[in-house]
Amino acid sequence: MKLVYKEVFKSNEQLPLGTLPENAVKFKEPKNLTETTIKASLFALPALVGVALFIIGSRLLHGDLSINGTLPGMLFAFLTLIPHEFLHAICFGRDAEVELFIAPKQLSLFVISTQPITKARFIILSLFPNIVFGWLPLAVWMVLPYSAFFSNHLLTFSVISVLFGLGDYMNVYNAARQMPKGSMQQLSGFNSYWFLQKTSVS
Repeated sequence: MKLVYKEVFKSNEQLPLGTLPENAVKFKEPKNLTETTIKASLFALPALVGVALFIIGSRLLHGDLSINGTLPGMLFAFLTLIPHEFLHAICFGRDAEVELFIAPKQLSLFVISTQPITKARFIILSLFPNIVFGWLPLAVWMVLPYSAFFSNHLLTFSVISVLFGLGDYMNVYNAARQMPKGSMQQLSGFNSYWFLQKTSVS
């Protein structure tokens, strides 16, 4: 995988165009980054419900505990923004060229590659950083005994990292609903496409 930092994102015209097969179908998804940010926010509620279940689990294991947000936990979560995108990037595969963009107006970073990937890989690609930096640390926080010094930092870091993945959860939702079994996903410009691989007839 080759990761290339491009530039500050200003318009969709900056994004690479892939060579799509004739049977490629465009995802029903937002048309620009601003619309993506707005629609992805709808996934905050189910994400927070998931967080609440971990908090309930912690109370069941350890009893009542003091929960407070912390500045160090928040800052550390923001330090994982670039590693978050790197984990997305490596999932495109060894031969992929992946471009990294920073979008200051939307307070976001994102990677893009025109490498075709399977439906399963696309879903794993979307979820992988959120599992590593969000859900897995949250699970660790739940099972560890409460520590006044450590626990609230870890919880803050985990919850913010979970919420960083709202756009990724939307991608998984779109893939699960729109991509048939055995289909491939490919990015071209701002949009995702899916297609079924043609089989040769002998």
